[in-house]
Amino acid sequence: MLSFNATKITNWSDEYLNFVSANKNKRKSVNRWYPILEGFSNSFVESILEEQNSTNITCLDPFSGGGTTSLVCQENGVKCYAFEISPFMSQVCRAKLRDDYSSVNFIEVVNLIKQTLESGIKHDFKIGLKTISKKKNLEKWLFHKAAFDALLNVRKAIDIATENSPKYRDILYVTLASILLQFSNVNRDGKALKYKDGWTKKLVRTKSVYDTFIKKCLEHVLPDIKEIENKKKNNTIQNTEFFMTGDCRQLAESLIDDSIDIVITSPPYLNSRDYTDSHMIELWMLGHVRDYEGVRDLRKNTMRSHVQVRWGEYVLPQSEILKQRMDKILLYKEKFWNKSIPSMIAGYFCDLEELLTKLKSKVKNGGKLYINVANSSYFGVVIETDRIIEEISNNLGFKVCEIRMARKIKTSSQQTGQVKWLRETVIVLQKE
Repeated sequence: MLSFNATKITNWSDEYLNFVSANKNKRKSVNRWYPILEGFSNSFVESILEEQNSTNITCLDPFSGGGTTSLVCQENGVKCYAFEISPFMSQVCRAKLRDDYSSVNFIEVVNLIKQTLESGIKHDFKIGLKTISKKKNLEKWLFHKAAFDALLNVRKAIDIATENSPKYRDILYVTLASILLQFSNVNRDGKALKYKDGWTKKLVRTKSVYDTFIKKCLEHVLPDIKEIENKKKNNTIQNTEFFMTGDCRQLAESLIDDSIDIVITSPPYLNSRDYTDSHMIELWMLGHVRDYEGVRDLRKNTMRSHVQVRWGEYVLPQSEILKQRMDKILLYKEKFWNKSIPSMIAGYFCDLEELLTKLKSKVKNGGKLYINVANSSYFGVVIETDRIIEEISNNLGFKVCEIRMARKIKTSSQQTGQVKWLRETVIVLQKE
């Protein structure tokens, strides 16, 4: 029994068909530079912008991810602040949002990279990840030596070629990131990396790495830069100016009070996925983290949606639903595959409560927040993320306008016997 007047969940599955999945974006111009599988599509943001009475508004996405909200807002002349904690994903966002590229200059930079590689350049990077390449006593490693050195030679060539053209460094690093897994011994598999079949016999030639990178630049990135050049004359907003790297809970404080008309975002789902882990190869190979202390610091500042950090003691936010669910989960204490599960769940909602509290003063009266979330399940106990956020939002004084049912998500094979599917929704809040 809910202790508040719960909002009826309305069915928007037809309207949001494929909109809340980033799969629709992966072949689109700019997005294809480094396809993001998590998060929502361009169409989702476009549909919300169409609901507004004006384009003379200021938007915010505190969990920028691949930069979809900022990019779509920019294309529609809407100013958008955006925050992203991951230095690699921040690089992806910056690359996508720039609109001052020149196709002529880009070709010159790519040709210089090609010449530098052909000259036989050797990189001098030291990558501290223990399993990055073959070493004594290692049973598995992420790259065979030829691939590892070739990819880092490309990175070195990018640094040299962009010394006098720094605006192209991000876009070229992102292009390099897009081929890292192709030449590695692993595939991205859900929450983790999985070794490819027959990876020990994988043969990689240096020339193949170089040719693949140059081809990606000229066949995928260059046509998109030409498209950006054509669109630039119509752009009235450059959202690169309003993009910031860091913890959204801290960065929210930098916003001016009553300055935001609309928030469009999707926080990390409470599925114990560590997005630092998901992009570990990119973080290390591109130099965003240099040692394990850097990885730990990054993890500590992310949303508490994973168990890679021992979060310690916890305090539950004011939510009867969450308390009920936690009591049920604690009955399975002996079966926990990680002792941090309760503190992760509690911490996740504490982090969201902290962010919503700070956003309350930044959003204008009448301003709306569109928050795309999904429920989760542990030991057969469903954590109703949308209902818990609804309760927390009510406590903070937001009006809960709608909870829109977007789609059903199948659970993992381990859970299907207890919970067959989970609800993904869009919560619409309003500051009164």
